[in-house]
Amino acid sequence: MKKVAFIAPTYPVLSETFIQTEVDSVKACGHDVCVLAFEIENSDKSFEYDIIKIGQNAKLSQIAKVNWLGFFTAISFISKQTGLPRKSLFAYGVKLALQLAEKDIDHVHAHFCQHTASHAIVAAKLLNITCSFVAHGHDVYEFAYDLEHKISSSDFVVAVCKDMLTDFNRIAKGNVKLLHCGVNTQQFQLYPQKKVKHLHFAFLGRLVEQKGLHYLIDALAPIAKPLNIHLDVIGTGELEQQLKLQVEQQGLTRHVTFMGAKSHEWVKDNLPNYDSLIAPFCFSNTGCVDTGPLVLKEAMAVGTPVITTNIMGCKEIVTPDTGFLVNEKSVKELREAIEHFAKLSRQDKTELGIRSRTRIEQSFNSFKQAKQLSHWIENPV
Repeated sequence: MKKVAFIAPTYPVLSETFIQTEVDSVKACGHDVCVLAFEIENSDKSFEYDIIKIGQNAKLSQIAKVNWLGFFTAISFISKQTGLPRKSLFAYGVKLALQLAEKDIDHVHAHFCQHTASHAIVAAKLLNITCSFVAHGHDVYEFAYDLEHKISSSDFVVAVCKDMLTDFNRIAKGNVKLLHCGVNTQQFQLYPQKKVKHLHFAFLGRLVEQKGLHYLIDALAPIAKPLNIHLDVIGTGELEQQLKLQVEQQGLTRHVTFMGAKSHEWVKDNLPNYDSLIAPFCFSNTGCVDTGPLVLKEAMAVGTPVITTNIMGCKEIVTPDTGFLVNEKSVKELREAIEHFAKLSRQDKTELGIRSRTRIEQSFNSFKQAKQLSHWIENPV
């Protein structure tokens, strides 16, 4: 099987566990894998594959493996790029190619369609090996550049939701595939929900505009006290102080707790303790959006029902029989969904959780997704 190199901006990243899940799952399919990143973060976790900093210790002795016809193809691709300095793209593309050559890589797969995809394409052309990339959200809808050339220059491209697939096919002619990010269901167990006297909700994510927490706070204001609701906010971000002030102004300090950032292990262990995960995702003013949020799948995998919005990949993950979908930025609809959920019996909530787990097992299992990705890597046409 082909040896696969995954390209990431930074690795590992607490908020980007979908990359680790995919790498682990592709490895489980039988591929030798490694990860190359522009920045490497310290981690207590051990990895069963190499993690290499792009450009570091690139060996000029590997230059003989550069394909000179591919060299001109790479130069042609670079000349069409407007979003990156061309000299830097060429320099790091060559260094990346030397590192890939040393590892005898057969296929390079980049996460995010910004500089990672550009460098992966250049390096792959230089070595005459296959390449692909997967896009995730902000790299398409907020800070996209040169997408047409990246799509047409890759052996295949992965869109993580149907809306993105449609958009990619409109932008350029290319080999565009649909594949949702998966969940390692073996790491998430279905737990029976505990009986508690109050409704215990979770919000999990970065505290930024597109996560929509400010709409949830407004929705809870008139109902938190009468319905005995408590919300744990798990995450940090640029809007943290602003959101804390909003909670205070809405009189919700006894009902909303800011927990800070938590590890992925904490999330797996504690998600089952919540009645529901509430994720009011929306488009930010700059166009940033979550296209296939892994947190929804992880909550559903442990049997925690989800209340979210009907945008992008969210509407492909959550169905009417597994949770609630409301229009983005609608405080009224969000409040009504919470009130509806509050009226459900314990048995109804349990059945929602069971159906949620079943949906993840059937449609978003990371190993099944990796088998499909592996097939495309082996047969990219």
